Amino acid sequence: MDSPTFTRDLVRVAGVSAQGTADLVIVANRLPVDRVRHADGSVGWRRSPGGLVSALEPVMRAADGAWIGWTGSADDHLDPFVEDGLQLVPVQLSAQEVEEFYEGFSNDTLWPLYHDVVAKPSFHREWWDAYVTVNQRFTDRAAEVAAEGATVWVQDYQLQLVPAMLRERRPDLRIGFYLHIPFPPAELFSQLPWRRQILEGLLGADLIGFQLQGAAANFVRLVRSRVGHKTHRDTIHLPDGRVVHARAFPISIDSAGFEELARS
Repeated sequence: MDSPTFTRDLVRVAGVSAQGTADLVIVANRLPVDRVRHADGSVGWRRSPGGLVSALEPVMRAADGAWIGWTGSADDHLDPFVEDGLQLVPVQLSAQEVEEFYEGFSNDTLWPLYHDVVAKPSFHREWWDAYVTVNQRFTDRAAEVAAEGATVWVQDYQLQLVPAMLRERRPDLRIGFYLHIPFPPAELFSQLPWRRQILEGLLGADLIGFQLQGAAANFVRLVRSRVGHKTHRDTIHLPDGRVVHARAFPISIDSAGFEELARS
């Protein structure tokens, strides 16, 4: 399945009709552009490399949506802007937040834990506090940008608290989350002191996507054992009557676009 398939499933399971100008809001750790300095000394932007941007950009252009993310530099104060036809909404991070939220909790706690790599994950309370603070900031921006009944699609392990935070503030939205890295089994995930908070954060989404079916099954089993919600296959039943779906959506690039580029 490709990224448009995820979007169609999200619309179907949420059952809310979108309206307004920003029907789709992408929330990701980084914006899809990098700042560059030209030979004449002027500063501009260019498309970022990487699979996430390659996979999501066609969906963004088709939906005429907005992309919320960090510029990659500390203490950037930038207003929303348009680059190459994309509506971009920067989120500011301080130097300390880059160290604690990004380099710390995201890349030195979650990344090695989720991948089960040789290096052991590090657990620090101040890193977790920064993770909560930054996730709330992304949530606030999404709540401001999203139109009534819009679809908000949150990306990856840096922003796992955003779905529940956004659900509390904007219950009118349909919310999706996609994890671009593995989701670990119970024996790994249980090492995380804040495991329940992460699970409950993800459950704010209507549809949670994973690369592999095994990762989706790991998540459902953990929700059943650690949070106590009733589950049936890929469906999670919350006490308030809301239903969350956890499914595998192996994400792809815009293969037709790359083939056309290769032939040109």
